[in-house]
Amino acid sequence: MKFPFLYLTIALSLGIIIGRYVFYSFAFLILLAISVAISLWGYLKNKNVSLLLLISFIFVGAILSSNAINSPNPYIKFEGKFTTINGKVKEVKEYESYAKYIVKPPKIPKVLVTQYGGEYPSEGDIVSIRGIISIPQKATNPGGFDYYLFLKKKGIYALMRVDEYAVDIVSKGNLNFIEKVIYAAKEKIEVNYINSMPERDAKFVMSLILGDKLIGHETLEQFRTAGISHIISVSGMHVAIVTGFVLYMLSLFNIRRYKIPIIIIVLIFYVVLTGANPPVIRAALMASIALIGTTYGKKHNSINSLSFAAFLILIFNPLMLWDVGFQLSFVATLAILYFYKPIQKKLSMLNPKIRDLIAITFSAQIGTIPLTMYYFHYISIISFLSNIVIVPLADVAVVLGFLSAIIGLILPFLSYFINYINIPFVEAILYITNLLNSFPYASINTIIPPLYVIVLYYGILAVTFSSFDRKTKKIFITIALTFMITFFSYNYILPKNLEVTFLDIGQGDSTFVRTPHGKTFLIDGGGRPLISISSFDAGEDILLPFLYYKGVMKLDGVFISHTDIDHVGGILTILQQMKVNKIFVGIQKVADDNFKKLMEVAKSKNIPVVFLKRGDKIKVDGVEIYVLHPDPLNLIEENPINNNGLVFKIKYKDMEFLFTGDIEKPAEEILKNLDIKADILKVPHHGSSTSSSKEFIEKINPKVCIIQVGKNSYGLPHERVLKSLQERSKVYRTDKNGAIIVKTDGKKAYIKTVIKE
Repeated sequence: MKFPFLYLTIALSLGIIIGRYVFYSFAFLILLAISVAISLWGYLKNKNVSLLLLISFIFVGAILSSNAINSPNPYIKFEGKFTTINGKVKEVKEYESYAKYIVKPPKIPKVLVTQYGGEYPSEGDIVSIRGIISIPQKATNPGGFDYYLFLKKKGIYALMRVDEYAVDIVSKGNLNFIEKVIYAAKEKIEVNYINSMPERDAKFVMSLILGDKLIGHETLEQFRTAGISHIISVSGMHVAIVTGFVLYMLSLFNIRRYKIPIIIIVLIFYVVLTGANPPVIRAALMASIALIGTTYGKKHNSINSLSFAAFLILIFNPLMLWDVGFQLSFVATLAILYFYKPIQKKLSMLNPKIRDLIAITFSAQIGTIPLTMYYFHYISIISFLSNIVIVPLADVAVVLGFLSAIIGLILPFLSYFINYINIPFVEAILYITNLLNSFPYASINTIIPPLYVIVLYYGILAVTFSSFDRKTKKIFITIALTFMITFFSYNYILPKNLEVTFLDIGQGDSTFVRTPHGKTFLIDGGGRPLISISSFDAGEDILLPFLYYKGVMKLDGVFISHTDIDHVGGILTILQQMKVNKIFVGIQKVADDNFKKLMEVAKSKNIPVVFLKRGDKIKVDGVEIYVLHPDPLNLIEENPINNNGLVFKIKYKDMEFLFTGDIEKPAEEILKNLDIKADILKVPHHGSSTSSSKEFIEKINPKVCIIQVGKNSYGLPHERVLKSLQERSKVYRTDKNGAIIVKTDGKKAYIKTVIKE
């Protein structure tokens, strides 16, 4: 094999993917034993056992993955209970009004603690914390973020939110010698930056050199839009610059004999200093392997070095395969190794430095575009320009920042001088980034590409740059494009069933509707965070990722039952970031602040607002919408925002859905005299005791009831209401079942949930 570790890593990764979804560790172990036995037999018989070896590593990956994902969680028995944990504090990150840190109790996994107010513990402190344990959530919506997997790959199994009075610092500074050295060094480096640079510049350099995410959200978004976020994510570029700088310094002093151990020690120190993130580990491993190989006369193979680094990381932590930084880092580096030279040859007419920079940038871009679209839902249009202009400046900033960090440990005054020199470069980077972001269409939002598209993309890319003859390439690419167009036509063009997805949006309502011919609507879109200072935004964090996952870049309409924040909060974000053809809302008795804000956003975006009332009818693509409430001649005085909310029925052939917003008994008394019979009911007011009266539910006579509810302090859904609904129909809840997807051909309804019962 030309690239043995590449194939081994691919086989291991395939097994890790299988192990995530198929939990049969014992079966995989038996299959591994069989494949190893056959391989040994074949080897003794002088047969080629390469394929069997790869198959063995598929089983190894499956065993490692299934064991890691399904390892027992000792905190489950404490979920929702008031508990005291004692342990050592790590990775403290302070924000404006709270801090996050990890607590590692003896002999059990880590807990991520969020503390509001008071004295925050420091690295190495022993603490005793009292609070309610919660288990991180898996993805509860299609295309949603899997917080459970995100934390588990870091060894974190539980969460706690606590106030200052619930935290006791038992003892301070319980660090071992190495930890003390690293912590003291990092603290001194940070102090040197802060004391000698403007605050914004110091935070940027700390992010650039140490990997601390200290730059503001707005600046971070600017770097993403410009396609240069890799600059402030410590990764291969930084390690390459540091390695090259150390090699240059050693050559100046004619130190050659000990250069490998010196560089490896520097890289280990830098890896630990930056928090041992996967891209840094990968780059440091690759640099070390390359140096050892070239120094001792062996032919260096960059692809093998990269693959070996990935192989080691995945063996020790198979869940890192789903780390976004890991994926982007390896794919970008692999793309540069494969595509850099062919692209460079095509640009032979350019200045060598410009040519090399464009070739590297373009190689990385074509390698990572699908992943960028998948995880971040955008493409940077100006990334080539920004990389050409800003990357050389960033190289200088990294060298000066690293030099300042090392020298500052011994001679702080000299590091101050180096930092003064670095300020113009940092300011230039920030200024140019801001300037490039002012360009119209600097980046464009995109849908999340389906997995089959990503696989075919990389397949086409590999064949295009392969050594296959032109005829073979044309045949493969034609087959791949035909396959892609066929799937696209099936998914986005050919008529299908009516799809209604009741989203898990926390304590709030939001439903997505796609008609048989692809018209798309949202009904409400708000979720309320458990804590008022949370940065949670239902539109940004749930609705947009879901819509991009569904391939939606434009909504034909948004229906708003009423303007409470748990129904309209995320809609305001959607209106700002996505094209919406129309807003449908009931006539209003009370115009609250949310309604006024909604009207302001609609006006600024030139979105027509249609006020609906009883008797109105909308027909779209064979789907009929009948408005049942409010009645302009009989508006309700009691709790007017809820009780005059929009109530309507969606009918597709013989199947009927009833959407009731947050209406209460006064509205139900009016509605029960109308034709409200429906097959599927969106239960009013999250299952509140003030709604869902017996007579009202009997008149609807639903076969299925869906309660949209999240964690709350209101006691929702009410026990009486829940029991009453369960006695007469099948009940689904978004807090228990996650998103509930209903597909119907107009005769029968097919229901599935994201969280299996």
